[in-house]
Amino acid sequence: MSSHIPQTGVSSLHIKFLIRLLLVVVLMLLAGRSNGQDASTGALRGILFDPSGGQIAGATVVVVNSATGLRYSVTSDAEGRFALELLQPGDYIARAEAPGMSPQMSPPLHVEVGGVAELQFRLTVAGAKESVTVSGAPPLVDTQPSAISAVIDERAISDLPLNGRRFTDLALLAPGVTQDPRGLTSTSNGDLAFGGIRGYQSSYLVDGGDNNNSFFGQARGRYRAPYQFSNEVVQEFRVSSNTYGAELGRAGGAVVNVVTKSGSNHWHGTSFYFLRDSMLNAQHANLNGTPDDRQQQFGFTFGGPIKRNKIFFFGGLDQHIFHVPTAVRFLNGSTVLVPQKGAEPLHHGDYEDSDKALVFAAADQLSAMAGNFRSKLLGNSGFFKLDDSLTPRHFLSVRLSTSRYYIFRSRQSYHEFRDQ
Repeated sequence: MSSHIPQTGVSSLHIKFLIRLLLVVVLMLLAGRSNGQDASTGALRGILFDPSGGQIAGATVVVVNSATGLRYSVTSDAEGRFALELLQPGDYIARAEAPGMSPQMSPPLHVEVGGVAELQFRLTVAGAKESVTVSGAPPLVDTQPSAISAVIDERAISDLPLNGRRFTDLALLAPGVTQDPRGLTSTSNGDLAFGGIRGYQSSYLVDGGDNNNSFFGQARGRYRAPYQFSNEVVQEFRVSSNTYGAELGRAGGAVVNVVTKSGSNHWHGTSFYFLRDSMLNAQHANLNGTPDDRQQQFGFTFGGPIKRNKIFFFGGLDQHIFHVPTAVRFLNGSTVLVPQKGAEPLHHGDYEDSDKALVFAAADQLSAMAGNFRSKLLGNSGFFKLDDSLTPRHFLSVRLSTSRYYIFRSRQSYHEFRDQ
C-alpha cells in the first residue's frame, strides 16, 4: 500500500498541471477571437451602402497587408457594419463584395498604432459586365476620440535630425511635452515631462509590452544611455497624454506606445552613417579654443521573407562612437585660480593677511580640479524580430533587442584641443 502512495501523489500533480496548461491554451485561443484591441495594434472599421443608401448585410470585406500579403476577412452585420481589430500597423488595401453588387476596392490606407481607419463603401448593382471601382480615401480616427494623443510616423523618425538619434526626443513634437529640467544634462535631453508632470511618471510600451525600469520608474536604459532602440528599427509611436484606454497600462503622465519594424515579402534594408565634428563648431565663449570632439553613428538593417505571406524576419545593428571632452574652467576662463588680496580699507578681495595661507591652499586644490577631461562613449544596439502568421486570427511575434555602452573619462592636456 505504501509503495503506491507516492505514485498516486505524482499522478495527481500531473493531472493538475495538465488541467492548468489546458486552461492557459483555451484562454489564449479565446483571446485570439476577442474583438478588443491591444496596445500595439490598430483597427479597420466601416459600413457598406447600396445605391439607394441602405445598409448591406452579409457582404464580405477582405483586407490585405501590402507588405506581408496577410489576408483578413470579415462579414458585415445586419446594419452593414464591419470591424477588423488587432491589425498590425502598416499599409492595407480593402475589397468589398456582396451578391448582385459590383466589387469595390479602397485606395491604399495606413493603419496607425492605437488608431482606427474608417471606411465607407457604396456598392453599385452589377451589370452585364462586372467592373471594380475604387472608393475615395478613408478618414482616420483615433481609438479613443476623447484622448489627447499624437502619432510620430516613420517619415518623421527617419528624416528629422536628432543629436544622438534618440527617437523618443521626437515626442517633443507632440503638444504638452517638454524637457524635464531635473533630468536635463549637457549631453542628454533627460526625461520628458507631459503636462507638467515629472518625467518618471510616464510609461513606455514597445510592441505592446512593458518597457519600464521598475526600480527607477523610467524607460529601460533611462536617459543615461543615448538610446535603447535605433531609429532605423522603429516604425512609429504614439504619445497619449490623457484619457487613454486601460490597455495602455498605468501612468500619471503619458504613455509612449512604440511599434518596431517587421520583415515583408520583399527583401529590403538600409545603411547609414552620421558624423558630427568640432571642425564645424563655433568657439565657446569661455574657451580660447574648440574642444576636439567627434560623434559617429553608423549601422544597417535587413529584412525579408522566410516563407512568403507567412514568416518574416527583420534585424539591425547600430554603433555609436562618442568622443566629447569636458572642459572645466573658472569664470575668467582660466584653469588656475589666483586669489586677490583685499584692498584697504574695505578689504574687497579674496583674502586678508591673516588667512592668506588658508585661502591659497584652497585655491591650489580647486586649480587641481580644473582642466580638460576626455570623455569617450562606445555603444551598440542590436535588434532581431521574427513574425509568423499562425492563422488568420493568430499572429506570433518574437523580438530580441540588446544594448551595451562603455563610458571612459580621463584627464587630458590642453594641447589636445584643436585651436582656431
